[in-house]
Amino acid sequence: MKKVGLWLALIVVIVAVTAVFSLSGCKTEAAPAEKAATEEAPAEEEAPAEEAADLSELDIVFIVKVDGIAWFDTERAGLDAAAADYGFNATTIGPPTADPALQAQMIEDQIAAGVEAIGIVPNDPAAVEAVFKKAMDLGIITFAHEGSAMENINFDIEAMSNQVFGETIFERGVSDSGETGEYVWSVGLLTSTSHNEWVDAGIALQQSKYPDKVNALGYGAGSDRFEEQEDTTIAHDKILEFLNTYPELNQIFGSPMTTMVAAGLAIEEKGLKDKVFACGTGLPITIGDHLRNGVVQEGFFWDPWGVGYALGYAVMMEYLGTPMEPGDPVLKPDGTPLKRYEGIDRIVNAAGGDVIFGTGLERVNLDNLDEWDEIFKGYGF
Repeated sequence: MKKVGLWLALIVVIVAVTAVFSLSGCKTEAAPAEKAATEEAPAEEEAPAEEAADLSELDIVFIVKVDGIAWFDTERAGLDAAAADYGFNATTIGPPTADPALQAQMIEDQIAAGVEAIGIVPNDPAAVEAVFKKAMDLGIITFAHEGSAMENINFDIEAMSNQVFGETIFERGVSDSGETGEYVWSVGLLTSTSHNEWVDAGIALQQSKYPDKVNALGYGAGSDRFEEQEDTTIAHDKILEFLNTYPELNQIFGSPMTTMVAAGLAIEEKGLKDKVFACGTGLPITIGDHLRNGVVQEGFFWDPWGVGYALGYAVMMEYLGTPMEPGDPVLKPDGTPLKRYEGIDRIVNAAGGDVIFGTGLERVNLDNLDEWDEIFKGYGF
């Protein structure tokens, strides 16, 4: 009986051990369906870093008012720098004279060439609206500079408020020539949007704040400013005419850069230094000698290199499908924001076009001329 009891006890132990191992196997061995699911779902891997966009297919053509003018050559240098930094292609062209019809034809030529983006500094915005609409309908990015009232654009880019620019120029003139006497103010063309907005702002300020400072040309719409076609010779001849016609004339304001060059020459020729004063748009490379000679008192500008770089960057962002928004900076490849474009503003104009603004008002005078000379040497001038 003892042997039988021992055998029974041994059998019970063996059965119990077998049961334990069987249960243990059920816990570690996945069911066929579960096993298959486990094999089909490998462990999650970290997504690869997004590759930088290839911008070699982006061709930008920028059409300026007139080819061969230092201002636009500097804008070209800025745009070329952005192209080199980011790898897109950029070309700057312009007509030999300030001819709106030639600009419109140039746009047509670039549409036919199949470029991805076309920009304009318009001599007459109305003359290019229709052809810009054609470009937009074909999916071409269209942009402008000094075209803040345009409709058929992805954006216009301005370095700063046109009202502030015009008022600042006028205030400087009054500080030199006083609150009495007469002044004249030029535009490149009577259709030049930015030029006319500067003059409008200056005249409005004069009428409200300096009633004894009189516009020699009167206050009739369009005749209250003179057109010099972005041509130094035309500007020079008209200024000499005004100096001979208006004996109370003591201040010349200029919207195009060519006016200040011409004004300095005319004041020098007539021996009117310290009697007639001049200020307006000008660069250190165009009016530096006049500043040193005291026949021009100050030049106002936005850094054209900077706006060239900024417009190239803004076009690139449009092309990538991420248009710039208010507060966005224009960035260099290393993440450094471009001076005066650390946080842009973006509004919609009355025609429905987008306008981007920086904070780029600059001034050049005797106090900072050497500093600006060095900066422009760095731009290749």
